[in-house]
Amino acid sequence: MATVANLNRYQRRREKTRQELLAAAKTVLAKKGYHNAKITDIAAAADIGVGTFYLYYPTKDALFLELVKETAQALKEEIDQARAQVEGLLEKIRAANLAFFRFARDHRELLKIVFGHGNTFNELLRQVYATFVTDAAERVSEGMQKEVFQPFPPQVVANAMVGMSAQVVSWWIEQDGPSAEEMAETMTNFVLHGLALKPTQRP
Repeated sequence: MATVANLNRYQRRREKTRQELLAAAKTVLAKKGYHNAKITDIAAAADIGVGTFYLYYPTKDALFLELVKETAQALKEEIDQARAQVEGLLEKIRAANLAFFRFARDHRELLKIVFGHGNTFNELLRQVYATFVTDAAERVSEGMQKEVFQPFPPQVVANAMVGMSAQVVSWWIEQDGPSAEEMAETMTNFVLHGLALKPTQRP
């Protein structure tokens, strides 16, 4: 019978191998892209046999689904940390946009999966988007309560912001420019001020 200590060591070994597989997947993904990445490539990069790979993940998609979850969580944490370092609602939005585009710059291939992959990940992506929509709706509601933002329906604005950011970043990560800083500044100014040179008057 396995002791608790042995079980803990076993669990630690499994977790270490799992993390090595995820790290290997990131490396292979950066070199070959999602469609050209093969299980044999990932197993080789992790220095394990293909049979061991299947003890952890039944398919390549299963591995990348987990990678998407971890990427979304890491992105959310970086945005939260960036906001926590500044004061004022508008500065928090600016800091969040900058963190978002810097993260995308540093993890282009991962973000191609999160924001650019096809039907395999649709349900998971809806869950990922929902997390960011909820967060955006809280920021929008806060701005309206403080009379910094116009009184639009928060859920409509939040979905528009997240949808716009997702589309923009899915385009941008395929380009060589503009820089993350330029993208963040453009998106922040667009969200806060819109396209009009002067605000239009309501009738």
